[in-house]
Amino acid sequence: MAKVDLIKVTKIFQKKVVAVKDVTFTVEDGEFAVILGPSGCGKTTILRLIAGLETVTSGEIYIGGKLVNDVAPKDRDIAMVFQNYALYPHMSVFDNMAFGLKMRKRPKEEIKKRVLEAAEILGISSLLDRKPKELSGGQRQRVALGRAIVRHPKVFLFDEPLSNLDAKMRVKMRAELAKLHKTLKATSIYVTHDQVEAMTLGEKIILLNAGEVQQIDDPLNLYHRPRNKFVAGFIGSPPMNFFEGELKEEDGGLYFVCAAFKVKIPDDKAAKLREKNIGSKNVYLGIRPEDIHEEKRKREGTVCPLKARVDFTETLGNEILVYYTAGDFSFISRIPPYEPPEEGDELTVCFDISKCHLFSRETEENLSL
Repeated sequence: MAKVDLIKVTKIFQKKVVAVKDVTFTVEDGEFAVILGPSGCGKTTILRLIAGLETVTSGEIYIGGKLVNDVAPKDRDIAMVFQNYALYPHMSVFDNMAFGLKMRKRPKEEIKKRVLEAAEILGISSLLDRKPKELSGGQRQRVALGRAIVRHPKVFLFDEPLSNLDAKMRVKMRAELAKLHKTLKATSIYVTHDQVEAMTLGEKIILLNAGEVQQIDDPLNLYHRPRNKFVAGFIGSPPMNFFEGELKEEDGGLYFVCAAFKVKIPDDKAAKLREKNIGSKNVYLGIRPEDIHEEKRKREGTVCPLKARVDFTETLGNEILVYYTAGDFSFISRIPPYEPPEEGDELTVCFDISKCHLFSRETEENLSL
């Protein structure tokens, strides 16, 4: 296996479309990294640049310490698993998995050994004589994975491989991929727009927006310590709530003030803001849905600064999402699955303000870190 390094990689297509801009990151040997972001942010373009299917406009790509900018795809020793499986319909599962090795003129016994080993790992040994049309979507995806595994490549590249599966099968295949990575300990780069896939599979997440890296971190840090408002709003479902207002010094304390409410910033957070010389400033206050509660479920350390109307609720079995309106602000809370409020109720709402984040309205950077 091998480490993958991208250094200030930029890709500009014809008509001067900048798809990727100054992207720099490292995927360590044996690491499972996920490139995450909304549609059109440059995720697949980066994967294709690593694979050699697109040429780099500027910057450098290294695989195993070797500069590969001018190396042909077939000589980069990578294996790619696509969204659409890309199986040959007229070939058996065995022949689909063996095709790449046959093209490289590997000995027949070696091909057979590698295919049988991969089929055993993936649980498809009984399917080797079937054609792709006789397989379910999950089975076809396993065959596509097997075709990559038999290559014994330095790097695995996954381009949204689960997006064509139904929800239940995606959950199952996520678990299979996680187990497979632990077995193979292979350097893997996985592209997705699904944050659940990213959070459950990735040891490292590279979050992109508009072709630029927003944050590179492990899943928990990405969730609890977002670098900017985009990261905070993209990670989490439902996303973080934002309130537009300003910071004001009053009576020796630092307060967040907006049209709907006013709250005192906890002393430790206020001290950090003052250290950065952030006093009066236009900001967004961000707070996760799970940190918003009704007054009757008030927790220690929470503040109850406003009344809000319940617009509607969504019962999801293990939790209930409550949609509120307070003046011009709309926000969501996540509560346990019992005694949901009624639509139209006017409730006093409490915030766990110790878990709030403050973002600059000019730069959108997280001022609380």
